[in-house]
Amino acid sequence: MTTALFDIAVALLLGLAAVGSGVGDGLVMSKYVEGVSRQPEARSTIFASVLIGIAFVEAFPVIALAFGIIMLFSKGAL
Repeated sequence: MTTALFDIAVALLLGLAAVGSGVGDGLVMSKYVEGVSRQPEARSTIFASVLIGIAFVEAFPVIALAFGIIMLFSKGAL
């Protein structure tokens, strides 16, 4: 029973992290397009900021993946 609960917890952790990352990436890129449409001459400066923002957004699912793997293989020994 506890094995199934840990498997469900890991699936929810990874699934919600992926959804959150997708929403975050979408918001960052939509603001990038909006910023470039307002000031096309600042495209390279805005793009550098976008890359940093996407790196922070994508760090969340990688950390969630690490926690998920720890939960999956420890099976409650935490």
